[in-house]
Amino acid sequence: MKEKDSKLINRRVLAVEPYFTNGNKSKITTTHGIHYSKVSVLELLNNACIRYASTIEGRMKATKEVMDYNQKTPILINPNEFGAFPTLSYKDIECVWIFNHHFYVNELGNGKSQIVFDNGIHLTVKASKNVLLKQQQRLHTAISIFSNMEHSE
Repeated sequence: MKEKDSKLINRRVLAVEPYFTNGNKSKITTTHGIHYSKVSVLELLNNACIRYASTIEGRMKATKEVMDYNQKTPILINPNEFGAFPTLSYKDIECVWIFNHHFYVNELGNGKSQIVFDNGIHLTVKASKNVLLKQQQRLHTAISIFSNMEHSE
């Protein structure tokens, strides 16, 4: 079950969020629909990182070292293709991971925002518009820098 669900974490994923209903622990929103998993968000992300020869901790450590991002560190699951950023501390039970797809943000107030992806799929998260746009930029910068590092060798 774990391995099967972690394979859903690929470049088609828009977001992964905690979801505690009917024995599920996470909700995976993709360009092809929504999937529910009995595996936690961090386990899904870690298993996806392992498919690309690292762990979530290893991916975070690399990004922290190169980018000097010490909080809400984005991860590059497959450094040449896709990654995600956390909306809150990754240890927070309400943390949602947003992947590198184009989106815009509607500020809802009270520290919440609605993320709207180009395909019309939307979700509400506990983060301001400013935080989400900053996190999006950090993720895209990390992808660009790691890609350039690989190509400059």
